[in-house]
Amino acid sequence: MTPFSRSARSEGEARYRSMLDQAPSFIWKRFADGVSLRMHMFAPRGHKPEAFAPAVMFFCGGMWALEYSTEFVSWAMHLAHRGIVCLLPEFRTRARYSVRADDIIGDGLDAWKWLHHNAAGLGIDVARITLAGADAGGLMALNCAMQPMIHEKKWWQFNKEDVLPLQPACVAIFRGVVDTDAPEARQLNIPAEVPEPDSVNPCALLRRKLPPLFCAHGMLDPLLDFEMRQWFCDEWERLGNKVELILSPTADHTITQFDVSPATFEQLLLGWEDFMVREAIWPEPDVETDALMV
Repeated sequence: MTPFSRSARSEGEARYRSMLDQAPSFIWKRFADGVSLRMHMFAPRGHKPEAFAPAVMFFCGGMWALEYSTEFVSWAMHLAHRGIVCLLPEFRTRARYSVRADDIIGDGLDAWKWLHHNAAGLGIDVARITLAGADAGGLMALNCAMQPMIHEKKWWQFNKEDVLPLQPACVAIFRGVVDTDAPEARQLNIPAEVPEPDSVNPCALLRRKLPPLFCAHGMLDPLLDFEMRQWFCDEWERLGNKVELILSPTADHTITQFDVSPATFEQLLLGWEDFMVREAIWPEPDVETDALMV
């Protein structure tokens, strides 16, 4: 197995935690036992409710076993400077709560519905919301974006009508889990803790009329092999959906971490930006630059 470094993460954790704590936040979900979950927001300077800006909601990684809420802080900071509102929702994980897999996945779906419902008040264009995530957070983003078609039948109609479920403008996964039956997803314990496991398995939810997919993965990742992501993207495209896959030959499981490899970070972020601009979800950058982070 190829080892990957945790030192850069530990060195930058306090700095990113401070940035996260300083960002505006609000409670988006409360439970009867007093537990509340916060939503952290990174917005462009001078952002106003009437702005109707594009947005990204990031679901952090950690395979639900680690507290990894700062993972996308560097991404959110850069994108906010690009005019994109970024939201980092808290959701229950096994690192802090006694929860099952279906509880965690339910938090992800609720966060997506909450954002869609409250987008206008936050100055977000509801038609340009992207859901993104890493490892199990990628699974959560995919689950929100790949909900099955709704079959409706009016009393005056003989045939059922397929109606699209609530969908984001795009979904982006970074080393994302795409098959809950694979050995790499064993620790998520989905078969034992979700009543209908296939209902949350991206491989079982593949179909036509899905939103555009951006997928990035490190070819040296020792925990999640890149071939699985490659196959998934091929199937996504075969069904007539748009997809962009970036495989980094030098990146491992730390692919999302700016502190580990700024060059890889910039490669992925620029690739993602190019894809989103081509899909008319994000605006063209105002200033061309080679240095994304200082």
